[in-house]
Amino acid sequence: MALVLDLYRQGKEFVAVFDHHDDLVVFVGEGENSELSFYQVKSSSELTWTPKRLARRSSNGELPKSIIGKAYYNVAQFGPEIRRASILSNRPLSATLSSASNAALHDGELSVADLSAADQEPLINSLEADFPGGFDKAHAPLLTFERVPFDLESYRTTVLGRIVKLLEELHPDFVAVSSPFYEALLTAAGECTGNKIKSATVEELRKRVSLDHEQISRLVVRVQSRAKNLVEWWTSVSDELAADGKRALQIQRVKNRCIAYVNARRAGERVAARTSEAIGEAIVKAALGDMDSVLEAAVTLKAHGLIEPSSELYDLQAAMIVELMETMT
Repeated sequence: MALVLDLYRQGKEFVAVFDHHDDLVVFVGEGENSELSFYQVKSSSELTWTPKRLARRSSNGELPKSIIGKAYYNVAQFGPEIRRASILSNRPLSATLSSASNAALHDGELSVADLSAADQEPLINSLEADFPGGFDKAHAPLLTFERVPFDLESYRTTVLGRIVKLLEELHPDFVAVSSPFYEALLTAAGECTGNKIKSATVEELRKRVSLDHEQISRLVVRVQSRAKNLVEWWTSVSDELAADGKRALQIQRVKNRCIAYVNARRAGERVAARTSEAIGEAIVKAALGDMDSVLEAAVTLKAHGLIEPSSELYDLQAAMIVELMETMT
């Protein structure tokens, strides 16, 4: 999700395929010139990965039997023109680079070709066992490892943080819908999974059900066209009530009645539903275009035959304030 959001924020065209051949397959760019990357996601409770762990072979199952072998499988099937076959993990890789003399922890993306000969050896041996006569050492730069610094407990908050940043850049008010945006994005990705029929070619892979730049743009348009909620617009109403001479406790009571009305309407309460419908009809009839005051607009609306709702929790003024502010914002 973080990768997809970063690509979107960078303005890049992309197509993301989930749980097909690998955990994530991404085309970046448009048409035939797009870069194709495969990502195998591996979480671990151990502190670090090592080349030997990535090369470790299962005693059961069909080839390939190693983690690195499963990554190379995509190179073997789709050809060396792909951009990368990457292993992503929440833990860093402890390895020695070819340009260094000692092992170190690595967070950024590095390829098998970047490692020292001693660290390359177990990986190459495992790949040759997984692909007898079919592994080409020239493909080593395509095999990469990258640490994604999300721990297993906080990944939701971290990805939600990316969404907050994305929406905040559009407008500070949009941050209020970060959580539903996250849920919508997660649902869109989930709808891409479930088809286990493998693609034989890159062309077939490109046609899979996927998540792309346009779909996220449609989610953003929904955010931009939505009505603001009470939390977002209340400050302006509070300021107007204060300017009209209302004291703090009076203003709080009005807010409480507004909240009660919103909750009743959301719950489908019959009185709130009828009140909302009546106010909506009055808004259509009333000439409110030149009015800058929600309190003045409420007085104008009431003159269109609106009556007090039979509720102990909210009144007509609170209902009109809510309906007016949602209409105007």
